[in-house]
Amino acid sequence: MRRQGRAVAGIIAATLLLSCAGCGEQKLISEEYQRGNSHHKYANAVMKTDTGFYYSQGDYGWLSLHYYDAANGKNMYLCNKPECRHEGDEFCVATSEKYMVFDTILYSNCLYINVIEPTDSAYEYKLLRASLDGSSLEEVVTYLTVNKVEINPDTNPMIIHRNKAFLPYVVKNVNNQQIGYNGVAIYDLETGEVTYLGDKEGDLKVEKTNFCGYGDYMYFVTAEKYKKRLCRYSYADGSVEELLLERNFTGDYAIYDDDTIYFMRGNSELFIHNPKTGENTSVSVEEWYGIRTGENSSSRSGFCDLVSDGKYLYIGENGFLKSFSTTSVWIGGMEDGSDLDFMEISILDGEGNLVNEIRFSPKDVLGYRECFLLHFCGETIYMQTPKMMYECTREDFVAGEPEFKEVYPIDIRLLSIGG
Repeated sequence: MRRQGRAVAGIIAATLLLSCAGCGEQKLISEEYQRGNSHHKYANAVMKTDTGFYYSQGDYGWLSLHYYDAANGKNMYLCNKPECRHEGDEFCVATSEKYMVFDTILYSNCLYINVIEPTDSAYEYKLLRASLDGSSLEEVVTYLTVNKVEINPDTNPMIIHRNKAFLPYVVKNVNNQQIGYNGVAIYDLETGEVTYLGDKEGDLKVEKTNFCGYGDYMYFVTAEKYKKRLCRYSYADGSVEELLLERNFTGDYAIYDDDTIYFMRGNSELFIHNPKTGENTSVSVEEWYGIRTGENSSSRSGFCDLVSDGKYLYIGENGFLKSFSTTSVWIGGMEDGSDLDFMEISILDGEGNLVNEIRFSPKDVLGYRECFLLHFCGETIYMQTPKMMYECTREDFVAGEPEFKEVYPIDIRLLSIGG
């Protein structure tokens, strides 16, 4: 197995063993999805416990689970076997060359890992579960099996909310990417039942994306070539309904509270949808959109995406808040010939009023341009890069004066501008 990070001496700290119990010893705890804690198959969500942080390889990488102990500053493989060399064999809990990993989520005191296992004849889409003490790794369910011949398997980020895991998958022909299907498996963590959101082999041209669990619903976008729809799955009866938004909905939305769903239309139009009344209300952005550059709105690049943590709405421009990427470079650059190496972030309250508009660049923290992902986790905002997780207070970030400090080093391979 190709080593993807520095090995730590073959012991798991005693604090880890004492503070974390195995998954099989604990009752399943229903948890809410943390809306602002974005994750992607290229980068994990922030997986924090009282004792430290967990993280995992993704992006088609082989299984590699890690734990950072905050008390003693040790970064280690999540395997409690002292004699283990963590080289991907069956003896190791933290590493394996058997599974290609796409996503890992901390839920109910366990790690749930979305993987594909290639066999001689098939690709098996599976959900794994690892204990937080590094003592066990088990296969929870196989939710899809496809013939391996001329097939390119893929997944999109999974979501777990109120004991249901939503697992989007994609199956395409290697020689013709227009041939194939997609779907979403729903695994009930309580009953062990697997169902599907719509057809198991759905139309490849109609994709379900941008999932967000909130309250009694799982929200998602159905994306066709010329139209995107915001829908929600009911936990009460499994029904699906479409929320009627304005035409030209971009597919970008953020749930603020029970009565407020922000969504984008076109390049720079912002609306609020009330799911109880069905009303769509335009949010006036003319008074503040563009104030940072002193230019009118037509000269700006337009809104990229939206994130809410339940207190504020964050609107990204010239870079994405929900994906692991870098700030985009405007072809031709600014009028003075420079490139745009910063992101504009507009911060609004629940009624659509501007709180602040700031320029943010990881270059200010790192000294160079790099891929990054922001996580809006209540009073703390994290920035994940290919090498390090940083944090600052939400108060400082909203004020436009973030002072990011190092939290823990990341010992896995992540997408980087440097290769």
